[in-house]
Amino acid sequence: MGFLLLLFADATHSELPRITVGPVGGYVEDSVCRDCHASHYDSYQHVGMAQSFKSPVNARRIENFGEVFYHKPSNRYYQMLLEGDDMTFRRFQKDENGNEINTIEIPVDWVLGSGNRTRSYLYHTEHGEVFMLPIGWYTEGQFWAMSPGFESPDHSGVSREVTRECMFCHNAFPEIENDAFGVADRFPAKLPEGTGCQRCHGPGGEHVTQAMTGKGLEDIRGAIVNPRKLTGARRDSVCMQCHLLPAISLVSPVRFGRGEFSYRPGELLSDFLYLLDVEEGNIEEPERFEINHHGYRLMKSDCYNEGGITCIDCHNPHVKPESGAFREKVAGVCMDCHQDITHQTEVAPSECVTCHMPTRRTTDVVHVTMTDHWIARGPFESEKLTAPLEPSNRPITDIRPLKFAGQQQDQDTQTYEAIAAIRAGRSVAVGVQSLLQALSKQEYEHYTPYLDLTRGWLKLGNYAQAEAFARGLVRGDPNLAVAHYILGIAELANGKITQAKLSFRRALAIEPDPEVHFALASLYFDSGSLALAEVELDKALEIRPLMANAYRMKGRISAKLGNATKAADHFKRSLEIEPNDLATYSELVVVLRKNDQPDEAARYLNHQKQIPNP
Repeated sequence: MGFLLLLFADATHSELPRITVGPVGGYVEDSVCRDCHASHYDSYQHVGMAQSFKSPVNARRIENFGEVFYHKPSNRYYQMLLEGDDMTFRRFQKDENGNEINTIEIPVDWVLGSGNRTRSYLYHTEHGEVFMLPIGWYTEGQFWAMSPGFESPDHSGVSREVTRECMFCHNAFPEIENDAFGVADRFPAKLPEGTGCQRCHGPGGEHVTQAMTGKGLEDIRGAIVNPRKLTGARRDSVCMQCHLLPAISLVSPVRFGRGEFSYRPGELLSDFLYLLDVEEGNIEEPERFEINHHGYRLMKSDCYNEGGITCIDCHNPHVKPESGAFREKVAGVCMDCHQDITHQTEVAPSECVTCHMPTRRTTDVVHVTMTDHWIARGPFESEKLTAPLEPSNRPITDIRPLKFAGQQQDQDTQTYEAIAAIRAGRSVAVGVQSLLQALSKQEYEHYTPYLDLTRGWLKLGNYAQAEAFARGLVRGDPNLAVAHYILGIAELANGKITQAKLSFRRALAIEPDPEVHFALASLYFDSGSLALAEVELDKALEIRPLMANAYRMKGRISAKLGNATKAADHFKRSLEIEPNDLATYSELVVVLRKNDQPDEAARYLNHQKQIPNP
């Protein structure tokens, strides 16, 4: 280190690496860390976290490319193709004669997941929206299957948007302009590739600057976080920022006023999130085991609560664990407290994990098994714990604060519990009433809970209340685009056409959004202003090229203008994106008949009959 300090003492300011700015400011490229920490950096590149997010060209090749997977519930066929470094997602159906219909191909821009257990795939639009594709690769079984949440017949297809909340745990923080709640999720074309050094050590810009300008060792070390020097919940929060998810069905909300990428190592996780736990129906707590339950289950262990064991007692984050050696290391940690334990039968010294941290099948990602970090006495039936499961959607029966990092019941509990329920789409009516009650007792300066309440009214179809609360939001923060959009939707539903048009225009002046352009197009279409409607649809498709309802409306416009050929092209494109839209088939059949294509019309009509009514 001393040699490097002498070397960097001569560095000029112009040679300093670029440091990010904005809400995700203070970071450098993770590769800069290698200049001083080559051994740690190089070793870490083999760890799953470093492989968590990659471009196709940099992702390890582990899949069976070209293999066709058929998903019977949605009657769709899937392929992932590889040509050189280009990865392409392909989906199609088959008509009654076995010929392809509704075929779509989408270039894959990002590979999500290390592939140690599973992988998913994303595409990234020019305007910064990122979407998840519906199939995943499951490494244990070496097969393709639907990614979690896509198992049902009416899944979201190629239209499930990736949010900042999703990106938080799957990658290093990207440099974005705004990470405030309610702001549209937009990501730069260049994203970090993998969860890097600074997610655990904090922003490295100041640390690197101190080193490269010859500052003293104390100043250099003081400008970065060493998690091993943290204690208690602050130390554990570094790991728990990504490995503490009590239930995928309900995510702990970011505290009001905090940016969604604003957590920094060294702070308590409870200062960033309002930590919530849940109970779910139809399952007992020991069996409720999910893919991201490492920290959650560890916190239920006596070894954690009474013995003081921590994540990094067993795990070296910089080194990929090799099974045999790793189990011996873990057994050594166990023996620090349990050296006097006598087993009834002879047990190998490295087998603590096998019996006391068994492998279980996860209930949310049913094609995956993981190590259960709830350290328990046992014995366990291995075959039962890893037996096949079917995807299930369990009801949430209770929400409560999660006791970690000082989180406890307080005056904000009802508010955060209610907004979490509304966001999860679970018991929205109950959540709205609970939030309304909470806000009558506790006022907040930040708009977040009022935006959640307004969205709740909108979900319930109570447009009068939605309009009233949205109007309050735009008065409080005129630059909140989503509030103007919700106000426009409510005004439109309440018959206030002119006001709705103005609200949509105000939203678009703040932030381009395909949903707002589509809402404005719908307004123009209904009033007969077809040319203006098409302008808005084209703007929507420029931002979001795979927007099925926009193509459908373009088809309807072309049909009204007497251009059956163009209408058919638009309807077909809409069905390629969303092949379960019964109404689009009906409209397509009409224009095909008008275009003197009876066989093609019959083909789509017969295919429509295969689709179950929603």
